[in-house]
Parts: sequence; structure tokens; C-alpha cells
Amino acid sequence: MNAKLRLTLCLFSAALPLVAEDRISLNDGSTLRGTVRAIEGDRKIVVDSTFSSSPIELRGSALRSISFDVEVGEHHSAPELLRLVNGDVIPGSLQALDDRKVQFRTWYADNLTIERTHIRSIDFGVTPQKLVYSGPKPLSEWIDNDDWEWEDGKLTCNTSGTIAAENVLPRQFILRFRLEWESGPNFRIYFCDDFLKRTGNADRYYFEVNSMGSQLKRQTTEGGRRWHTLAQSHRRPQEFRGRGVDVELRVDRDRRQIYVYLNGEKLQRTPDPIDSFPTGTGIMLQSQAGGDLKNIITRLEIHEWDAITELRRDEGHEDPETDGLVDIEGQHLSGSALRLEENDGQARVVFESPFNDQPLRIRTNRISSLYFRHPPDAPDGKAPIHFNLHGGGTLQFSSLTLKDKVLEATHPLLGQLTLDRSALERLFVDSKDAEPLEEPE
Repeated sequence: MNAKLRLTLCLFSAALPLVAEDRISLNDGSTLRGTVRAIEGDRKIVVDSTFSSSPIELRGSALRSISFDVEVGEHHSAPELLRLVNGDVIPGSLQALDDRKVQFRTWYADNLTIERTHIRSIDFGVTPQKLVYSGPKPLSEWIDNDDWEWEDGKLTCNTSGTIAAENVLPRQFILRFRLEWESGPNFRIYFCDDFLKRTGNADRYYFEVNSMGSQLKRQTTEGGRRWHTLAQSHRRPQEFRGRGVDVELRVDRDRRQIYVYLNGEKLQRTPDPIDSFPTGTGIMLQSQAGGDLKNIITRLEIHEWDAITELRRDEGHEDPETDGLVDIEGQHLSGSALRLEENDGQARVVFESPFNDQPLRIRTNRISSLYFRHPPDAPDGKAPIHFNLHGGGTLQFSSLTLKDKVLEATHPLLGQLTLDRSALERLFVDSKDAEPLEEPE
């Protein structure tokens, strides 16, 4: 991108308020807001913007990320998550399986037929029990606001300030949020907190993201040590694609366990070292920005959580030469998943084990996870273009064409796919994997 256009985009982006539009980030640090009309052959991005009376065309090689404006519409729940060997996660429902293939239904790409050698596992019963909070909500729904602002569905703060919400956390819960920034973040979220003040003694946790990385800490009123570090990552903000990170905190108060996920990848499962587990039900957002820093919360969700299921999935399956099945009570079987049967409205996996004379028929609502054997030469399946799907899930593509209603793309394992455009939440380009793209004529 030439220097004149780069400067123009920077000035335009600085002057434009946060509105409900797609946000395009370029490799040189420029940002542009508008509506992405097309991505043509991985070479040209066409954007409608108030900046120009005619569509703006950008080189595909200049793109770093796109955050799509997702309209709030029908909620699509997925009872299963299919995990590919390349790390992709596909929400949907199992329709059929045999010794070679799996049929998996999605709302955004219809039915997928997938080679078993491309699948790592299928998780069952993953639909959250209950969504208890979806936001962030306007300032009137919060308390003790200190310098946070509400801008078109987002909470923003470019200085030092806090804002809190009372009585929003169940006993067992999943807290999800997306933190974005313009030049860098300096942000904390306190949870399991009834104190809701930045200084003073309290029993609670906070998760922090700043220029040095991220960490989870436990504050306690017991003993002489006020803070305990439970988990940390030295991955710095510039290492995250798209100037943002999705954070997920799963809290099991009954077993004193906390799970930390960054962009869908588990960072750590950590026990609480203090006997008295915090009982608070509030959260507090704290910005520690200054200068050119700005913290932006674009999504905040709280779900009730069945923590037992997560413990079962954590057990995994270590033998790559057999299939594995873990049921909801923690029983682990090795053998072969033969097929899916349905009788009287009940779906069952027929599973052959060397320890049983006859194959077992196990209802899918009794299964926690089903693991598939992997050949020694399993495909890598990595690709430079990464998509986050609205409502959960990730996919990698080697090439794509984005149209008004659909995305046509080539997946390294699944081949040619057509996806509903409304399923697209964010696109990232992994520059270390990407080959140089030709400039459009």
C-alpha cells in the first residue's frame, strides 16, 4: 500500500466513530471501516465505505484481518463439536459414520462428508446449559462507572477507569469476552467478586492482558500473601491476529478448578490453592490505559456450566491405533467405532471393544467424547487464512471468494466449501504461512 493511501486510511479511521460495520486491519497498521462486498480470488478486497463514493479496492496481500459486523438473529445451538486433525473446530450434529467417513450437519454449510482420518474427535453434549448474560449491555445496566463509554454495542476506555456488574455469575459458569485494542491493551477483569473496588482486601480473581502477556491471579484475605499467580502466558498482544483476543474462563467452584482459554486454545487448567473458594457473583472491568492505548470490549457472555463434562473430555485418548470413547461417567473404552444407529428416536454409536463379546450400543446422550484412530502419516491440513465462526468454531482456508450471501473457499482437508456469510465473525491471515499474492490488474 502506498504511503498516501496509508496516511489517508489512518486519518479516516481516527476520525470515524465506532459503528456497526466491518473492520479491516492491514499489515502496515492501517484500519478501515465499511462493508466488505467481496474478496476475489485472494487477490482483491472490495469495500464500500463512506470514505469514498465508489468501492475501495485493496490488495489481498495487504490484509491482516477483518472483523465482520454480525447481525443479531436466530441463535444456532450445536449439540456436538467435531475437531479436525489440523485444529479446526466445527459445530454441528453427527448424522452418520462408517469405517471410512463421517456425515456431519451444520447450519452454515449444510451436510459435510469427512474422512475419518481427518478427524481427531467429536465432543457430545456441548450446548451450554443456559445463557444468563449477553452483552456488553449499555451503561445503565452497570454500576460505579468510572470513565468507560458505550459506543454502538461496545464498552471502551482510553484512560484509567472501572465499571462493575452485580449478581451476574452462577455458581458454575463460563465467562467469555473479546478484548480488542487499537495500539495495545492494558486491561483486567475481576470475577467471583462482591467487593467491586480496585484496591482493598477481597476474595476474588482477576485476569489481565497487557504488553507483557496475560495472567490469572487469585486475591485472598487469608494469610500474609495477598496475591497468587495461577496461570500465565508470555504471548504478547502483537502476536495475536487482528488486534484482539477471545478469552474464556471456566470456573468450577465445586472442585476448585479454573480453565483458561485464549482464542479457543486451552492455556491451562489450574486449581485454587486457597481452601475458601470465592463465592462472589459480580464482575468488574478495569482499564489501565493511557497515551494511545484503548481497551475495547466487543462481546461479553456468561453461561451456566456443566463442569463434569469438561473433566471427562480432559482425559483424552492416548492410543493413536484405536478409537476411544469416554462416557459421561468417565468410563473409557478402546476399540473401534463401527457406525451410528437410530432406533425409536435414540441415536447410538455401535462400538466394538476387545473386552466385550458383542459390540456395545451406546446412546449419544451418554457419550462425552469419541476419538478416532490416526494413521502415522495423517495430513497436516494447515492453511494461512483463518476464520472464526459466529457462535463458535474455527476453519482454515487456502483460498476463498467472498460474495454477497456466501463464502466459497478451499479447505485443505475438506476441499471446496460454501458457507453462509452470516456465519463469519472474523478473518485472520497468518503471514508466516501465506504465500505472496499477486496484485490485481
